[in-house]
Amino acid sequence: MSTPVVPGTAVSPPGYLWRWVWPESRAVAWLLASSAGLVGAAAFSVVGMLAGNDFVARVGGLLLLVAATTGVIYLVTRIEDRPWVRQGDEASTFVLRYLPIRVAPVLAALTALAIAALWIGVLERALEPMFFGIALLVAVLVLACLGIRYRRTARLCLSPHTIRVTTRNFDWEFPWEAVDFAAGFDAKGTETIAIRCPRTAVTTRPTRGKTPTHLRPPEDSPDGPWKLAPIMWGVSPNSLFSTLEHLRTDPDLRAELTHAQLTAMLTPPPWQTRRPLDIDPL
Repeated sequence: MSTPVVPGTAVSPPGYLWRWVWPESRAVAWLLASSAGLVGAAAFSVVGMLAGNDFVARVGGLLLLVAATTGVIYLVTRIEDRPWVRQGDEASTFVLRYLPIRVAPVLAALTALAIAALWIGVLERALEPMFFGIALLVAVLVLACLGIRYRRTARLCLSPHTIRVTTRNFDWEFPWEAVDFAAGFDAKGTETIAIRCPRTAVTTRPTRGKTPTHLRPPEDSPDGPWKLAPIMWGVSPNSLFSTLEHLRTDPDLRAELTHAQLTAMLTPPPWQTRRPLDIDPL
């Protein structure tokens, strides 16, 4: 079955088509769960306070915490519908920065558990849950610092002549004229874009970290593939794949690409348009 496509908007470059390659989630379930949790938590808290029941009031407080965490997860999953594109140093050069979309929900959940444990420890005057909460907060701090450190160096740069992927673990630059893209999944089931390019045409710069095995090509392969994870860059995988494919085939557009055009290509169509396309992805 052919890949379903959606025409671009008035701001998109002429001929641009948004391709439905991977299944997508609207994350409405997170919003509904968060809303229901907030209503239920508020009811528990009010009933507990009016009845003078500390246990019910505590349950309401914990539900409020869970609902807030669910809301954070919903907001994070919606980032892909609002791409953030930075202007590069040169004309028609643009940069996407690393966004910890997959890590942020984990941090939110750990933070909620830590606060709940500290709260229980204070109310019950027990040291064990307090130590547990402190340990979780330390873990959250470490993970957040690692994410910030990674974000400082991670860039996906699109210029008129090359596409460059830079992180603390690898630095690859490919000429547009020599690349080919293919959609797939990595061993963990994450959406990936495989970049095929003659090894002699690829510029590889040394980095401090070691390149993950699942992203780098086999040593004996003459043309890759190098793997690119769209989720790292805060954009819809389908949008990034569609954008790269369109730029690859249109050098004139790459030379005159505007910020508005790139943002429009990376912005997925409304869900009313996408919903009927959820058939036989890949």
